[in-house]
Amino acid sequence: MGSYPGSVFTVAETHGRALRAENRLVAHSQASGWRSLYAVILDEAPLQTLEPPVGHPSLIYHLCRPTAVARRIEGARREQALIGPRRFCLTPGSATTEWEHCGNPQILQIYLRRSIYQDVVGEMYGCDVSGAEVVPRFAFLDPLLEQLAITITTALRDDTIEDGLYVDTLAHLIAAHLARRYSVRSRALHGAVPGVASGPRMRRLIEFVEENLDRDLSLAAMAREVGISPLYLPRAFRSAIGQSPHQYVLARRIERARELLRDTDLSIADVALSAGFSSQSHLSHWFVRLVGVSPAAYRKERLR
Repeated sequence: MGSYPGSVFTVAETHGRALRAENRLVAHSQASGWRSLYAVILDEAPLQTLEPPVGHPSLIYHLCRPTAVARRIEGARREQALIGPRRFCLTPGSATTEWEHCGNPQILQIYLRRSIYQDVVGEMYGCDVSGAEVVPRFAFLDPLLEQLAITITTALRDDTIEDGLYVDTLAHLIAAHLARRYSVRSRALHGAVPGVASGPRMRRLIEFVEENLDRDLSLAAMAREVGISPLYLPRAFRSAIGQSPHQYVLARRIERARELLRDTDLSIADVALSAGFSSQSHLSHWFVRLVGVSPAAYRKERLR
């Protein structure tokens, strides 16, 4: 858990397809401050490139416009297929890879931060990344990965995920699935799930959340507080509390915002920051969704 990233995952840490002048950038995660993964949607121009290792495993999810794509990972045979919507290509972070296509596909590209994958591999298999390296896959279908990709795509298009805790959860789900299904250690896991939280641990975690609502409550920080892996915390938390960590923290932040709107003269922007939201728009999005009115309308109603 100590390797959890503290900085934004930027395009400079990727192969930089978002920066190619020929490509049309639709949206990417850097502006929203995501740290656990980097994601970009782009309309890609014809491509012929050699991409060196960047350390972070990457996924390409094809959104539309079927395209004949060729890939050759150094030391492996050339692969080629007409790749249509819903199919993925998975590339290890250690790979040197040649890519070539003559189409104009729209793709979602995801880079999973290596340290997140390392932490998950350590919890699942008790080894470092070299003992559970991702295995390349080409033009494949995966329903679970697709649901996660759709969630990320929707968030990027609508700019609806500014919540780092939610992104952390998505990153850990992707990492666990890759380690379980697409690594050299892939196999069914046996035995009890480690790190099940006791009542006192959960009480301490609830106190920690209350004390830090106005701060950046990452999944790793919450897990570290009670000595549970970020991989297993969501399951333990839901078992004890009945909600995911993200749902619980969001509900408490909304309640804090309601109190501040009702009982103080703080501006709505200051209410947002005091309640732990990254911006006024972030607060407004969730306030309307969960309370049914905007923060301004809620305050006006309470002042009547």
